[in-house]
Amino acid sequence: MKNFLETFLISLISCYIFLLFGGILIFENFWATLVLVAFIIAILITVFIHQETKIEELEARIKTLESKSEPEE
Repeated sequence: MKNFLETFLISLISCYIFLLFGGILIFENFWATLVLVAFIIAILITVFIHQETKIEELEARIKTLESKSEPEE
């Protein structure tokens, strides 16, 4: 919970700074807002897909290492 609150506070401050220095102009235009939201969603999806790929690669490596470490009887 502490990590979530820290992340939320940092993102809240970042958004405030963004809006303070001209970010509000983006939200006056519908298409600019749409592009910004689509860009953020695309970044999140890309990060999650990359993370899933890495997890699958690590699972395969662990299975390989476990099969090598089992004693042969």
